[in-house]
Amino acid sequence: KAVVSTQSTGKEAFITVCDMLIIFAPQLKQNPTYSSLIVVPDKSVQIRLRDYVITTVFAEEEPQQFQDDEDEEAKTEVLIEKRRVLASFGKLIAYNIIEMRLAASIFAQYVKSYQDYGDIVKHIMSKARELNRTKCMRTQLLSLEQLFEELRDQNEGRIDRSSEEWTKIKDLAHRFALMAGVDNYKSRQAVVTFHREGIIYCLLRNGPPDGNPPSNIVFFDILAETTFKLMDIDKKGPKGLLAFLEEQLMREGEIPEDEIEWGPLRTYKTALVGSMQEPYAYYAQPMKRKMMGASPMPDVKRSRDADYMVDNWQTPGGSGNYVQ
Repeated sequence: KAVVSTQSTGKEAFITVCDMLIIFAPQLKQNPTYSSLIVVPDKSVQIRLRDYVITTVFAEEEPQQFQDDEDEEAKTEVLIEKRRVLASFGKLIAYNIIEMRLAASIFAQYVKSYQDYGDIVKHIMSKARELNRTKCMRTQLLSLEQLFEELRDQNEGRIDRSSEEWTKIKDLAHRFALMAGVDNYKSRQAVVTFHREGIIYCLLRNGPPDGNPPSNIVFFDILAETTFKLMDIDKKGPKGLLAFLEEQLMREGEIPEDEIEWGPLRTYKTALVGSMQEPYAYYAQPMKRKMMGASPMPDVKRSRDADYMVDNWQTPGGSGNYVQ
């Protein structure tokens, strides 16, 4: 009981710190009388707050911590306390008090901890999207990269594309894409940025090409799960993602078409083309097609995917303006 009491005290202290940061946030500068009371947490403090949430909320419980029926009530109380801790951290994101990128490891827990914390994590991502759609999707991309690298490290540098762990990461990517909203025009810039930076990550190397695929090549499978949110106009043309992908691939030289190691790249290309009626060569060489006098094909209309309903999480006041 003494241990539980100490843990509860730590959680209450964390919640109090979060509340104080919100009370004395930079929006106080709107009133010169209170400007001297503003408290801005530095990067190290922000990281420590994030790490506390990870270790306190998402750490796995010891098997023997709850053994009998009487402890079930205590277990419920602990879960409630953890939810309060996570919600307090979410408010720091909602008020723009800490850098959004630091929430990547929180976003990564959405599927894994859906039963206990999924609703709160979704609220946090919803508020992050309201602040800045592009930053939110960049943070989601970072969370997928972290999960990818963690799984690869656990398997000595290899990824089993048929494993349950890999399927869960792909499912998380698909859910992230759905959360971008049903209006593809509003999320257009954010989704394109997600894919452009994702392509760069997939082809990232520590040195010059050596004939082998980049170590992150399998991540193309993750990107392929989100291509349905792209508009056709952002896939084709000289500034489209297909052209951008070809530009990045020029550094790799000639790529064997039949090698299984490059399979994720082919999967992503296929997902990008999707329901387009023109062959891929048209989108890879738009200028040549134009010189031949052929008119471009109209965009193919597709039914919109149903978005996950995001509840309206109201917070008093408005968002802060600490992180730009």
